[in-house]
Amino acid sequence: MKTRNILLAAGVAVVLIGIAVWGTMWILRQPLPETADAEAPVPPEIADGATTTAPPAPAEEESTPAGRIQVKLYVLGSSGRELATETEEILYSSSLQQQAKEVVQLLLRRSGAIPRGVILRELFVTSQGVAYLDLSQEVVSNHPGGSSAEELTVFSFSQTLIANFPAIKTVKILVEGREVQTLAGHLDLTIPYGRAPLYLQPPSERNEVRNEAS
Repeated sequence: MKTRNILLAAGVAVVLIGIAVWGTMWILRQPLPETADAEAPVPPEIADGATTTAPPAPAEEESTPAGRIQVKLYVLGSSGRELATETEEILYSSSLQQQAKEVVQLLLRRSGAIPRGVILRELFVTSQGVAYLDLSQEVVSNHPGGSSAEELTVFSFSQTLIANFPAIKTVKILVEGREVQTLAGHLDLTIPYGRAPLYLQPPSERNEVRNEAS
């Protein structure tokens, strides 16, 4: 009886060992599970197959060199009885008023037809093409007088502005912000003036006008 029990126990042990060995071998044959990526979660838009691109860098502003334009100044000629022309350059501006101011500032420095010490106080152009030129009181107090000199002063301004800016048709001179009767007793400054009379224009332009008329 004892021997029988021993044999039975040994048989059970063999069966259990066999089951354990078979189970171990079955486990070793199974594929290892994939390990999760340790990196940060993938955004949904990438997980769906979309690609992301970095936002474009802001475009650097191009430094465009300022353009320059040529202007013609009508200054006192060598004879002292007519106007002559000089060509200068100024910076281009989309503002008619600003460019007209630049031209008048040049004219004040270059034209012997304008009294010394005159300052441009303001300039503005109406929609009708009238340029109002507000000058300091030196244009009256420092004026040498005489009808010819007065004409050359007024038309040095008007001819220069009209020749350079097609939008300007006439020029009206103010002094210290007010309308004045005259500079030196000859020309009526209560009205605006256009281009210079033919006898005051430079000889080259005078001849052009005559050729066109003939």
